[in-house]
Amino acid sequence: MCGIAGFSIGKGDHRRVNCRQLARELLLSIQARGEDATGAAWSETSDGVKDVMFAKLDIPADEFVKSLHELMPKHTRTAILHTRFATQGDPEDNDNNHPIVVGKTVGVHNGVIINDDALFADEEWERIAEVDSEAIFQLIEHATDPLKQLHRLQGRAAIAWFGTEHPDTLHLARLDGSPLYIGTTLHGSLVFASTRPLLEEAAKAAGVRLGWVREVPEFTYMRVEYGKIVKQERIPRPFRSEWQQPRYSWEKYPVFQSQANRAVSRGAQLFPVKK
Repeated sequence: MCGIAGFSIGKGDHRRVNCRQLARELLLSIQARGEDATGAAWSETSDGVKDVMFAKLDIPADEFVKSLHELMPKHTRTAILHTRFATQGDPEDNDNNHPIVVGKTVGVHNGVIINDDALFADEEWERIAEVDSEAIFQLIEHATDPLKQLHRLQGRAAIAWFGTEHPDTLHLARLDGSPLYIGTTLHGSLVFASTRPLLEEAAKAAGVRLGWVREVPEFTYMRVEYGKIVKQERIPRPFRSEWQQPRYSWEKYPVFQSQANRAVSRGAQLFPVKK
């Protein structure tokens, strides 16, 4: 299992909420779901131009956040966060860690995709890393309408992503299994995390008061802009005949031993996402 979290800040909370602190508390909260690697991506405005920046490294969240004040702006509007429990793909290869960047798509995933090899073979995508999650973001990057393609993913998935063309538009999707909770603040921002206790714990620690919290239903997609859910749709469920192998097959996922103690002295580096 891994942890995902993030936020979309509304107009009423802009410059009211310390987003760097909120990201820190969210990462520390979801660290319990994975310590093999930590990463973050966020929108950033420079000279009037909005960009997407990301940082990731094979260290636990409590080490990663020590560099966060040097990386993330205090008042960023959108961010996605990830803590990794490594299954497929060695954390020492940073391409296997999240956020995963495919073209103009940047995303994080909690769960297991069991038909990633089949998708890569069928679509002839060039594989960047070993991790199964990459298939999700290859699918999104290459699809005209990702909603019509997500049903092709077999396994469990809670997903968050955005693109470089619209860095303040947050996309959330939950397929089968993997939990995902969202909460809204009194001033119109949206915060999300893998589980309700982790979400509420992080918000409280960051001094962010949530008005309500609810679970995202399975097979649901949401588009969020500046804290508002502007679109919500059901994702088509796959027909049983579409499954090419048993629903969950764990034989292909050797579990890597934690790399956390090996890398605690290194700080995360900042990378821009190409437009």
